Amino acid sequence: GYLADQRRSLEAGLSDGSLLGVVATNALEVGIDIGQLDATIHVGFPGTLSSYQQQAGRAGRGIRSSVSILIAMDCPIDQYLIANPARVFSKTLRHAVADPQNASQLQ
Repeated sequence: GYLADQRRSLEAGLSDGSLLGVVATNALEVGIDIGQLDATIHVGFPGTLSSYQQQAGRAGRGIRSSVSILIAMDCPIDQYLIANPARVFSKTLRHAVADPQNASQLQ
């Protein structure tokens, strides 16, 4: 991984446009907040739809459109997604439901 000063430098370069892209592991979904990303490229499905949406959501936070590209690997889940994209990518995630009166949920 990157050291804290390296992460800040990458984030600054992406923000000011001096850096056009960065190659990263899925750890990019945590700790770097760049609103100007236009695209994400994923090599292999990360395992869950929520994780994919979290990673893809790094792009398009501004007013411009964005794109997310999935490069499928030679594994069953990736091949299923490529053969059946609408069954997966047209679904929305379920909303989390919490009861503010339930003390165990508030802990």
